[in-house]
Amino acid sequence: MTQWLRFASLAFALILTSHGLWAQSTPFLTDDEIRMLSNEISGDRAFEHIRVLSRWHRDSGTDGYFKAAEYVMQAAREAGLEDVRFIEQPLSGPNYTAHSAELWMIEPVEVKLADIGDHATYLADGSHDADVTAELIWIGGASSAEVNDREVRGKIVLTSGSPTAAVLNAVHSRGALGVVSYQSSESKNPMDYPDQIGWNRIPVRPPEGKPGTFAFMLSPRKGDALRKILETSGMQDFLATGKETKGGRIVVRALVDTEIGTTPGRTGFVEGWIRGSKHKDQQIVLTAHLQEEQGSANDDGSGCGNLLELARVFNKLIREGKMTRPLRDLRFWWVDEIYSEYRYFSDYPEEIGKIIANLHQDMTGANQALGSRVQHLIFAPHSRTSYLDALFESIGTYVILTNNGFLAASRQGGLPRPFTRPIFSARGSRQGYNARFVPHFGSSDHMVFVDGGIGIPAVAMINWDDDFIHSSDDDLHQIDQTQLQRNNFIIGAMAYRLAVAMEQDAPLFFSETFAQGTSRLSNDLKAAAALIRSSGGSPESWKDALMVVEQGVEREQRAMRSAKVFGGMNGSADRMIAEFSKRLEQKGADLREDLRIVYNSIFGKEPGSPKLTPAEVSASRKKPTNVMPLGIYLAKRRGISSKAGGSLHGLMRGEVFAFVDGQRSYYDIYKAVRAEALAAGSWYYGTVTLDDVVSLLDAGVSTGAWTLK
Repeated sequence: MTQWLRFASLAFALILTSHGLWAQSTPFLTDDEIRMLSNEISGDRAFEHIRVLSRWHRDSGTDGYFKAAEYVMQAAREAGLEDVRFIEQPLSGPNYTAHSAELWMIEPVEVKLADIGDHATYLADGSHDADVTAELIWIGGASSAEVNDREVRGKIVLTSGSPTAAVLNAVHSRGALGVVSYQSSESKNPMDYPDQIGWNRIPVRPPEGKPGTFAFMLSPRKGDALRKILETSGMQDFLATGKETKGGRIVVRALVDTEIGTTPGRTGFVEGWIRGSKHKDQQIVLTAHLQEEQGSANDDGSGCGNLLELARVFNKLIREGKMTRPLRDLRFWWVDEIYSEYRYFSDYPEEIGKIIANLHQDMTGANQALGSRVQHLIFAPHSRTSYLDALFESIGTYVILTNNGFLAASRQGGLPRPFTRPIFSARGSRQGYNARFVPHFGSSDHMVFVDGGIGIPAVAMINWDDDFIHSSDDDLHQIDQTQLQRNNFIIGAMAYRLAVAMEQDAPLFFSETFAQGTSRLSNDLKAAAALIRSSGGSPESWKDALMVVEQGVEREQRAMRSAKVFGGMNGSADRMIAEFSKRLEQKGADLREDLRIVYNSIFGKEPGSPKLTPAEVSASRKKPTNVMPLGIYLAKRRGISSKAGGSLHGLMRGEVFAFVDGQRSYYDIYKAVRAEALAAGSWYYGTVTLDDVVSLLDAGVSTGAWTLK
């Protein structure tokens, strides 16, 4: 055995026996490195960036978005980033900015109802100029049936439903002049947050021959008060103005001044670098998104502020000689969420091969004492499981265990209280770190990197459940500097380790990836055994159980191979991969035997051999391949009907796309995606059927997104 392999074996043995040490360490960082990073990373400094960014309404293509980008460029240069620039990109729609907007109740008493000088969310984005005085009429939820029962022509309509539906059904179809809505954001119960103004939009371009219109957004309390006025004929002091007036009729005046450009407009993102000294084709990209509504302190001012703080920290540590210059480039991206990355990779597909990992922060500053907010630490989907998940889990677990209280450690173990190695900010809370690792979720920038046409390992942080997202409440008072600091430590520590890793660190990545994989395989075994128990031992359940284990082993084989990026041309790395792969194959055989024993113990007989159905045989004969280049593939994929794929969960649709590689058949793709859904549970990812997978893949062939061989 070579010295390299002996070191790897020793590292793996230590990992398998070090569970009791995890609360105090992570194998990816020395104690000195932990102190170096935790001493310097500041949640308070990140908060000051959020304080500035929260001033602007930062929807895509607005003046506020570009002002925020200008601030980030200045701050990034001051933090020491190199080659800071704004990468301009076309916007599919026009640039749009609201300069002023007020909504007044004129009758039965004069009251200002909305003013974007108070908060930009009072006006739905996409609204057009207006100076209109008209009667306000209630249209319920704004469905077509509700609107058809009322005479709305020449009036402004009030709805508790979608402003877009009201524009379509009342304005464009029935001649109403405008909309007032008090729909809450993100399906939140309006009774829980009656004074919250939901951020919303209406189509900026009206149908051919129709005039532009507007929509004001009110809080549920204020909107429902207007509804009650309309439904009351008696005298009351409506809206506590100090004047009793008669109900039953409201007249409002809408004053709107907006600027709408031509199509296409412009957007883009800010990029800055810390240049590495050696591996120019192994870049780490750190992302957060700039665009959202005014405020948006957590979503995603938190990620933007944390990236600026990490840029300062790394450059300061390099300058002081405490941190060596990275071997790999660190690229910092402040983006127009999801769009910027898809556009960039479509325009510059050659850049994809240079990036080995994406680390994404979205909603990483939540004050966790407010609501039921939990920091979700999001693994990659099974199609992109890699060494990155192992690094993420190790460092994230370290922060969770050292920033929460445990009876054995503090009450009887004599370790410090309340936490063993706390990360606190100067002005933040002393709360615990309420975080959990969860299977993949998309809907933020990391989803682009793991997309099947791109294929870069990525992990992310998103706070959920969040009662304040996409509303007037997502502001500075909901932010906790301590949680900013903890989350930034995790991302910063990961970026640091990836950036400075050398060939001699490869055994650690291999062994940690293998160790984490065995844990995932144990979960696969539990899920497979549950399938057998719950279904009465049917042939279908036995086939599913074997599928979960089979696909789990294939997943871990892929994860193991991904760590080769740190082994370079070293033949020992190939031998280590081969050794671990052999162990995984043996574990697969052991797991299948475990399942046989489970089946036999429950049903008193041996399971039969699985047989393919005619539909499965047919699916095994089709192998899809993505068309190229990437821009054409993505455009044609967007043409796939939303009805294709039947009832597939949205994330599983993405996994169907991701597993298309020219080697897997329809049936192989179905097995991979079904196993992923079964391992997580139907409550998480829904149910995956062969019919749904085949219909989605066939739809992609029809649009030209992929071809068959």
